Amino acid sequence: MTDKKNRDLTGPHEGGAVDRPELRTDLDPIAIVTELVNDDPSLAELVAFRNAVPDLKFAAREAKRLGDESMRLRNSADLGTVRSIVAGLTLVSLSFRSLVAIWPSDNLDVVDAKLALAEVTGPNLSQEADYVPSLSPEVATRIRVKRAAFNVGELVVPAGPAAPSSCDRGLAGWPLTRYDLTSLLPPRGGPPVFADAQVQAWAGLMDNVPDLAKLAGRVERLLATADRLMALAQVPGDDAAQLRRAAEGALISGYLAAAQIAIWPVEKGTTGVAAKKRVARAVNDRASRNDPLHMQAAVRMMFEDGSWLARLVGADRMVTSVPVWIEVV
Repeated sequence: MTDKKNRDLTGPHEGGAVDRPELRTDLDPIAIVTELVNDDPSLAELVAFRNAVPDLKFAAREAKRLGDESMRLRNSADLGTVRSIVAGLTLVSLSFRSLVAIWPSDNLDVVDAKLALAEVTGPNLSQEADYVPSLSPEVATRIRVKRAAFNVGELVVPAGPAAPSSCDRGLAGWPLTRYDLTSLLPPRGGPPVFADAQVQAWAGLMDNVPDLAKLAGRVERLLATADRLMALAQVPGDDAAQLRRAAEGALISGYLAAAQIAIWPVEKGTTGVAAKKRVARAVNDRASRNDPLHMQAAVRMMFEDGSWLARLVGADRMVTSVPVWIEVV
């Protein structure tokens, strides 16, 4: 990830931002965004993280762009020769997707990013939203979870672009929505666009597995921090607003770390399996709490999409099962 992309994602670093190099790779957008938050964060760090709204239009565009490139590569060569590159592209695409889904609807740019990415995200990995081969109960569940993950809440969204008047021209490219990923990016088919020029970076990405056990502990601590801060914010006082803002920051960071673990493939019999189970249990435990439903749905969606990524890496040696969820989505 270039410095420009880092700035696109994180915005200004304020309030003592802390870099966490051991929790990220150079291409991991979740790690780049959450580097503002330490393992034992202060109120200032959590508030700074909450206020530093990422450029989610950029994230939505990257999610589709990288996903499209992985499909181009799979269609242009034997999968065995490009498997690691396709896996790297898919992993980062899913990371951008989870970032868009988990972040709250802070403004209309965020809402546009969510709606645009939802439009091109199908129930299965790398499948467009307008193609469903069969509506089995499993697929129906995935559709329901996906819709919940990209839900923008009760915010009233302004109407899209107006229809052309009788004198308008340029009708072939007349905008359909405020933010249309299909018009901003090249078609999904055709030869690879950029992966061939960055083969080593993408092929080696899957070797840079973060410490998933440490990340699982981070998820648990951040969720506990969010609960404690929200309880403290219930007491009237001048600092109540800051405590609530910090609690929101801890919650978002916790769910982003949970999505990170959900996405990364793990081999059978390794410590990563236990880390995934810990996070699934932690998210299931939030089912009866007041956490935003779209955050819970987003992590569930990432576990499902992560299982498809694991099959791509190697179905015989990777864990491909999906947790059993409490049915609240």
